[in-house]
Amino acid sequence: MNKLQTKVVDSGIEFAKRIGLAPANFMTPTKLAAEAKALHPSLAVKVLNEKDMAKLGMGLLLGVSRGSDEEAKLIIVEHRGSPVSGAEPTVLIGKGLTFDMGGNSIKPSNNLHQMKFDMLGGGSVLAAMKIAAELNLPINIVAIVPSSENMINGRATKPGDVHTSMSGLTVDVRNTDAEGRLILADALTYAQKMYPTAKSYTTVATLTGAALHATGTTHSALLGNDQDLIDELKAAGDESGDLCWQLPFVEYHSDQVKGQEGVSDLMNISAKPGAGTTTAFAFLEAFADEVAYTHLDVAATASEGDEVTGRPVKLLSQFLFNRV
Repeated sequence: MNKLQTKVVDSGIEFAKRIGLAPANFMTPTKLAAEAKALHPSLAVKVLNEKDMAKLGMGLLLGVSRGSDEEAKLIIVEHRGSPVSGAEPTVLIGKGLTFDMGGNSIKPSNNLHQMKFDMLGGGSVLAAMKIAAELNLPINIVAIVPSSENMINGRATKPGDVHTSMSGLTVDVRNTDAEGRLILADALTYAQKMYPTAKSYTTVATLTGAALHATGTTHSALLGNDQDLIDELKAAGDESGDLCWQLPFVEYHSDQVKGQEGVSDLMNISAKPGAGTTTAFAFLEAFADEVAYTHLDVAATASEGDEVTGRPVKLLSQFLFNRV
């Protein structure tokens, strides 16, 4: 990175830290959408509400949001920087869970206050858009942030409930605390329908505690179905010093999230223990309809204790710089 890029990236990291540290009663999905609208005047921002999502059939995202009094939002931000008409965009999708109680699969109370950090994937892709706009990068980029809370009330999804995704696939929600993959799945389908010519799709999320055991805090976990795209992200991590590490993904992992015959197409957790980060990706990959798709699990790197690190903003920025 040159001096100007470094300065702007540092500013983007501070943005990601600020919104990540904000209390969950302030940084609601509605407030996160307002932050997106204020990123930069050159960015085109659209926000879908729950009625809009219901019309699109986004049953997974709405299923997660059922237990909250805060309305879910789907935030779409476009940077139209390419001078070439119709140039393929790079699509970044970030998990924007502004607070995660775990739903009916309730989390332990220890460190529950840190669950405001479950929107750091979404925060990092918004920071990347802010950086792209301020540097006027000559490429097209789209950021999509599905945002909701995962709370408990009488309407909240119960373990074993089945919801229908925007893609039409049905999902047996065996664990309501495995909600990030649900909201990302509908966002992935939306991205492919709205931006079918995209160069690639990448999801970024604080998705699994298993990532900490797989890669520790030095590397974000990286998975994908396209080795060229995986190598591109890994190279950006190496170049920026914001490291990631590729985990294995084979057909066995996809088999572990297949649903029970006569009940659903998929389950949102694996039928067997182990490889939690990879089976979470396997679930998401079922919604990547033969497109170049990668996933960064930043659960172990986006925060440390009560602090937000700003990762993987540097990695994403370098990835975008390398595409210019």
